[in-house]
Amino acid sequence: MDLLSINVALLVRMVCTGLVVIGVSWAVGAFGPLIGGALAGLPMVMGPAFFFLVQSASPGFVSLTATYTLISLAATQAFVLCYLVCSRRHRPLACLGLAFAAWGATAVVCRWLPASLWLGAALFVGVTAGAIRVSRPLVDARAVVKGQAGWSTLLLRGALAGVMVASITTASGWLGASSAGILLAFPIGYTVIATTIHEKLGSASVIATLHAALMGSCSLAAFCLSLAILVVHLPPMLALLLATAASVSTTLALVLRARWRRG
Repeated sequence: MDLLSINVALLVRMVCTGLVVIGVSWAVGAFGPLIGGALAGLPMVMGPAFFFLVQSASPGFVSLTATYTLISLAATQAFVLCYLVCSRRHRPLACLGLAFAAWGATAVVCRWLPASLWLGAALFVGVTAGAIRVSRPLVDARAVVKGQAGWSTLLLRGALAGVMVASITTASGWLGASSAGILLAFPIGYTVIATTIHEKLGSASVIATLHAALMGSCSLAAFCLSLAILVVHLPPMLALLLATAASVSTTLALVLRARWRRG
């Protein structure tokens, strides 16, 4: 592949990923925590990343990467919980720094765990259940939860996500499946969502949204689990399509469940 083709491929990856992140982030601000928290769990960074990865890597490598991404979702949940708890007393930048520290510490532990799909699933369930239980008393049901970031902010954060995906998928062979998988779970989307709502509407609103997003992350887990299993048995693009369908179905189920429980 010549240099021009490589540059075009990188640009396409950046633009596609950025558009997905911008669109979902806008929807979160527009529709509030019920729908927004569920949408936050859609694979808005992972989806484009694995779309490019399945075209350049072997099914075994993709499956292993998805397994490590599933394992590292525990670090993503640690990020969300830490930001949620810190937002009661700190400004967005301080919350972000503490949440990144929590993600980094947890990701280091995840990096050294064995590449077991079922260990990843069990770890995700345990961490998510604990995070929801800890954060539930902090949620104010009366909080206002709708608010939009400026388009310049969304464009900047979408561009950052695009650069990250293009870099990781291009360097995946050098990084290895474990490091690539962990980096693909880096919470770019949640960074956009948390800081946007925190800046616009305050701590009560970001707590309500992130609490909903903890459960919404089940969609990410469904995506990773499905892809890791299916990609070694089916054509890679079909496996990716089915994994995306599993993620979207999980999101819809969560929205319907929440609406049903609210009557």
